[in-house]
Amino acid sequence: MKLFRVYLILFAVAAAGLAYILVPTFFFSGDDIDLPVYSKTSAREIARQLKDKGILSFEEPFLVLAKLTHADRHLKAGLYQLNAQMSLWDVLTTLSEGKSDLLALKVPEGYTTEQIAQALEKINGSSGDDFLKAAQNPETLKSLGIVGPTAEGFLFPETYRVPLGATGDELVQLMIRQFWDVAGPNFQSRCQELGLTPYKAVILASIVEKEAHNADERPIIAGILYNRLHQKMRLQVNATLNYILETKHAWLTTNQLSTQSPYNTYMHRGLPPTPICNPGAASLKAVLNPANVPYLYYVSAGDGSSLFATTFADHKINVIKAMKIRRAQRIQSQTTE
Repeated sequence: MKLFRVYLILFAVAAAGLAYILVPTFFFSGDDIDLPVYSKTSAREIARQLKDKGILSFEEPFLVLAKLTHADRHLKAGLYQLNAQMSLWDVLTTLSEGKSDLLALKVPEGYTTEQIAQALEKINGSSGDDFLKAAQNPETLKSLGIVGPTAEGFLFPETYRVPLGATGDELVQLMIRQFWDVAGPNFQSRCQELGLTPYKAVILASIVEKEAHNADERPIIAGILYNRLHQKMRLQVNATLNYILETKHAWLTTNQLSTQSPYNTYMHRGLPPTPICNPGAASLKAVLNPANVPYLYYVSAGDGSSLFATTFADHKINVIKAMKIRRAQRIQSQTTE
């Protein structure tokens, strides 16, 4: 009889535990809350926020379940809508799987602010104007440590889970905070060691993002850009001019090269006034850890690689090689069509 009671108690405890995990808590009340989650936010920090906002009564069950299911390794960046009536299981799967009616906003590396706005329009059919305005809001930018006129460069590339009704300001803040989360606490001190402001480092990273077509070449191209800046040479980067041209080309025309713009690094020394896209973690890392190379020149071969040179004479030879490679690729593509 005693053994039966023990089994009965164990069964009751197990049933209560399963109910706590799986059954929605209808007897709780409270408003929906928006919970921003960043890629490096720990499960413990999320549990603390959920308890503070009334979604969880206790932190430990969330942490134990997250550990047992390995969900703590798969918490995805996004802006989540939660409420106190959700079961513990629903809360956890929402955060780890982007569950429910959340939209997946994919921001690839190298996207501009305008491209992100266009992607936003495609997934929810709303205008991207709200997002663009929020990305130029001086108060928002200042509060998040951005000294430039827009959030360009700081809208970190990621796939975000966002609710249908998320505002442009919420999304901009989410992406900028994700940037600082990924950049890490040593970002500013490392920039100082390199003689850069954080803003200039992001400008450089945005150029690397657009110019490096091969991941292994990012630190090399970053090193070349540093070399040119240190020698007070013009950067002469196509990507900076393409940023403001309506018609973009890998090889710029003479008319395009004569465009009067601070983004024309063929005409103006130094960096362009703002980032030219939103760089990913690899480009940021390359700028903070540039390769120590003697090169001053590079040209894209068109096959995903670049040709590097120390002298202008060697660079001219590489340009001819690159043109031949591109021509051969065009001929090959025409014959296979």
